[in-house]
Formats: sequence, structure tokens, C-alpha cells
Amino acid sequence: MKLLRNPMVWGAGALALVTVVAVVAGLLYVSPPGQKTITFYTDDAASVVPGDQVRIAGISVGKVKDVSLEADRVRVRARVDDSAFVGNKSAIEVRMLTVVGGYYVNLISLGDRPLGADAIPLERVTMPYSLIRTLNDVTKVSDNLSAKPVNESLNELQTGLRGDNLEALTAIIDAGNSIMSTIDRQRGQITSILNLSDEYIQRLSEFRQEFKTLVEKVAIIQSILELYSKGFGGALWGIGVAIDALKPIGLFYDKHRAQFLEKVRNFLAKGRIWIDHNGVIVRGLRDLQHHFERILDVQQDRPELLATDLCIPMPGAAC
Repeated sequence: MKLLRNPMVWGAGALALVTVVAVVAGLLYVSPPGQKTITFYTDDAASVVPGDQVRIAGISVGKVKDVSLEADRVRVRARVDDSAFVGNKSAIEVRMLTVVGGYYVNLISLGDRPLGADAIPLERVTMPYSLIRTLNDVTKVSDNLSAKPVNESLNELQTGLRGDNLEALTAIIDAGNSIMSTIDRQRGQITSILNLSDEYIQRLSEFRQEFKTLVEKVAIIQSILELYSKGFGGALWGIGVAIDALKPIGLFYDKHRAQFLEKVRNFLAKGRIWIDHNGVIVRGLRDLQHHFERILDVQQDRPELLATDLCIPMPGAAC
């Protein structure tokens, strides 16, 4: 009983109990029950920090325990559930968690046997985008290139840019600058032409009524000439018939027959020439009228009725 009342005994017992509790807590922290440790290696651990989730097929099975630096690589240890099978050929992919940032470890379990205490090698670990790895991959691609043809091409290019060739290149550049300057000046001239066209159209709009009156008068002149042309043609035909009827009388003037017929032929020839010239004038007036009508059609102000829209029948010329 005296031993139980001794404070030293109680102190030693309490110390032993605290030690046991601390050891058990340490063991539980280092190796929690129901979990196992997996190890993988990488050459860039910037995207992996302790506490990141470890997922298999999108399901969280553990977290990253620690990250440590070795001589030429980085060792990452993670704790996963014992129920999660991790094969001996498993692979690791560190993926982005969200668009704004964050990462998680995706464990791809492969193989027929458990991984056990083995580590997943560097070759089966894929990290997010790395500038260093990208530069290394580019170097591998360029290793298969032959530098000799590239060097020869650069030397030929350097040789071509010497002496007269350099002056020719300078002349070509100067010619291009001159062409651009000319185009810039012509652009201003085109603007002036467009402004002049606008002014011309505006003036035509102001003289719209005068154009209408002019078109009406041209149509009247054209109709009159066409009527006179038809009438004169009929008169010539009648004169020809009358002359043919008087032909027996001309036989009495046998001595002057040739002169008489020559004068008649000259008269008929002059009449035909007048008719032909009259037709040219009529066609010219018709073209002028059509030109004015197009101008008025653009302005949507064409006269409703012109003299040429009417038809007056003449002998030998029906409508």
C-alpha cells in the first residue's frame, strides 16, 4: 500500500503511459490502418504537393504523403486505401484539377501482380506541360536533322545578298515604295473623280425639267421627219409611175432621149440620197432620245407620253 502511495511510482507509470500513447499515435500517423504506401518518381514536382488527392478512375483513394528530392529525381510517396489494387505495371498521370488551377494524381492501375514495395519508375509518370520537357523533346527531333544542307543554304543566301544582288534588292524595295506612293496618289484622284460624279449627278437633277422638255421636242422632230420621209417616199414612187406612163412621149424626143433619162435618173438618185440622209438623222435623234430617257429613268421622272409613242399611218407604211 505504501508503494501505491509513493509519488515516484505514479510519475513513472504516467510517463510510461504517455510514452506508449505517443508511440501508438506515431505508428498510426506513419502507417494508418487500412492504408498502404506507394512510391513513384518524377523529374518535375512543381505540380505535386503533399495533400493532393490520389484518384483511381475518378474516385479518391488517398492523398500525397510527402515529396523529397534525390540526386537526379524527385520521390513522391502517397497513401492509398488497402482495398485499391495497384498493379506492378501501374502508371501515374498528374492532371489539372480545375481550369483556374490545382492538380491531382491519377493512378492507372495496370499489371497482374500487386506493386508492393516497388516504386513506379520515371518512364511511367506523366506530368502536366513542362517547358523543360518540351525543349528536350524538340532537341530529340532536331537530332535527326542534317545540318550540312541547312548550312549550305544559309551560305548561298549570304552570298546572294552581296554586291550587285544587294543593290538589286534595294532597287526592288524602292520600286515597291514608289508603286505604293503612286497608288496613294491615285487614290486621291479617284476620290476627286467620285466627287465630280456626285456634282454631275446633282446638276442633272437640277435640270431634270429641261431634260424632259428636250426629250419631248426631240420626239416631235423625229415623228415629223418620219412622216415627211414616208410622204416623200410615196411621192417619189408616184413620180416614178408617172414618168413610166410618160415614157411613150419621150420616144418622140429621140434625139434628146438620153439627156432626158439621165436627168430623171439624177432626180431619183438625189431623192433616194435625201431619204437615206433623213434616215440617218432620224436614227441619230432616236439615239439621242434614248440617251435622255435613260438619264430620266435613273431619276424616275420620264415623260408619260412622247410624240414617238404615237403612230400615224401613211400610204405604204402601216402602223
